[in-house]
Amino acid sequence: MTKHTTVFASVLRYFSRSEFENAVSGYNGDFRTRTLTCWDLFKSMLYALISSCFSVREIEVSMRANGNRLYHSGLKQVKRSTFCDALEKRRHDIFRSVFHVLADKAQGISGKMKKKFKDPLRILDASIISLCLARFNWAKYRKSKGAIKLHLNLDGDNCIPFDAYLTDGKVHDVKEMINLTQETGVIYVMDRGYVDYKSLYCIELRGSFFVSRMKSNGAFKRIHNNPHNEEGPVLSDVIIELTGVATKKAYPKQLRKIKYEDKETKKVYEFLTNDMSREAEEIAAIYKERWEVELFFKWIKQHLKIKSFWGTSINAVYSQIWVALILTILLWINRTMDGITASPYELMIMMKSTLLTKNSLIGLCTNISGSKPHDNSAQPILEEFKC
Repeated sequence: MTKHTTVFASVLRYFSRSEFENAVSGYNGDFRTRTLTCWDLFKSMLYALISSCFSVREIEVSMRANGNRLYHSGLKQVKRSTFCDALEKRRHDIFRSVFHVLADKAQGISGKMKKKFKDPLRILDASIISLCLARFNWAKYRKSKGAIKLHLNLDGDNCIPFDAYLTDGKVHDVKEMINLTQETGVIYVMDRGYVDYKSLYCIELRGSFFVSRMKSNGAFKRIHNNPHNEEGPVLSDVIIELTGVATKKAYPKQLRKIKYEDKETKKVYEFLTNDMSREAEEIAAIYKERWEVELFFKWIKQHLKIKSFWGTSINAVYSQIWVALILTILLWINRTMDGITASPYELMIMMKSTLLTKNSLIGLCTNISGSKPHDNSAQPILEEFKC
């Protein structure tokens, strides 16, 4: 039998079963499992995400209707009770480990690809995922509202997740900042909610750069002015030193504050950075890339079902989100390795109606205008989550 016979199997073409089983073994995930293993649950969840199944009943009926085509995709029919039981008992840490393995693989593929700036770009942000407190009583966020928070480190050069954490909705963004900023020699872009001087100084000590917005109440003194074109969008470029007792102790080195006017919107921004060498306009261009993470959150919430869930426990919710993040990386790897120019949105539409047919992702895209033939060279993807 051919290894990749259907569109669904083609999605998993670059996915290592052995790496998945290593994650399962690490958490003893299949202990006393008789029916639906972690691997089978993972494939069933991928099937449900791509098919946009809104409930467990819909997953069961959909698989039953396609019962004679599941075998060639490596799938098997599941009952509602079995699926729900597996979501409760198969630890979400397994899917989190698989996510990190795939993220590392994606970084290996993208390592030789063209970057937007001299150093790798990382975008930090967090997004609230609202939950009904009556059904998800463990996710207390407000008095009458439930929520969890997805903290994300996005690879800004390729728009794929680099690192992620799931927490209670009440956890402040800064609390996970230290976990998301462990690299050396990269540029971190973040909004002003991440301006914690102690954490920013840790980035400085690791030999990385950061670009953020200046807080309105930040106390500082001017050291000297950097030369700039007065007729350009840069209004000022100064080296500063923090003067607050606590802030100066948290960040004892000098910083750079850039005042920039957007010619299109006429809005004035004040950027804070530890990068003393780049041009001020390039610093502004770096911060502008922060919008990519907003587009990414919009993409996964609209198209990958992380606003409604198949289970109500914390394990079920976290598992579904991890698998959704895994799917975004799988799509990127397939598009990059196969030279597919169709957007993730177009791929999801095509896969939804042809998921179990005898075809491949490349085959689906042969009739898409501008698609390229099979090519194993990695291609840069800059706008993939804007659809």
